[in-house]
Amino acid sequence: MKKTKLNTLKIKSDEQKAYIQELESRLNLKTAEIIDSKNILAKTHKQIAKLNQELDDVLNFILMLEKEKLDSKAGGVLGLQKYMQTIIITEDKQLLFGLNIDKKFIQNRSIPTIKYYLYTFDCFTREEHQLNHLKIAQKKDFALIVETLIDYIALSFKNKNLLIKGIIEIAPNESLFLNKSQNLAIKFYGNHSIDEEVQNFIALYSQKN
Repeated sequence: MKKTKLNTLKIKSDEQKAYIQELESRLNLKTAEIIDSKNILAKTHKQIAKLNQELDDVLNFILMLEKEKLDSKAGGVLGLQKYMQTIIITEDKQLLFGLNIDKKFIQNRSIPTIKYYLYTFDCFTREEHQLNHLKIAQKKDFALIVETLIDYIALSFKNKNLLIKGIIEIAPNESLFLNKSQNLAIKFYGNHSIDEEVQNFIALYSQKN
């Protein structure tokens, strides 16, 4: 009888121990989850604080840039907001070519970012040019011609000891209907006029062909 009672008590004791161990395990798990949550929350707060600081830095930089431009140029130039609104660049990146601007930058950045980049380099010159009398046999030729033109312009300005930056955009309607015309229309947004270089290039290219 006593033995049976002892066995019963032992079983109950073992059950209680097992239950206590389960509770401890659950408590440890919850504690770990809470610690993880706190770490994640702390990390999130740090990331938010860092992002806010970066945004503040960008805004301060923009404001500083605006002030410098207005202070340094009598009569003022286009403000950033007006520049962003008035400069129209196609969303079709295949029609955009950088003049001393990396191709990957153009492909991987949004149009507003590209506009802002142009603004920081004083790309206030806007020109339209007709590349007349150039032999364009097929649609893919227009990219080759523009890339060759860009190399020619870059070399010309290098010889002048001037830094040239900008974007050349092929007029969309021209790229779609090259079979109807040999004239290729381009738009240029940059920090210097390229009119002389374009005319010289047309003359040179026409002689070779």
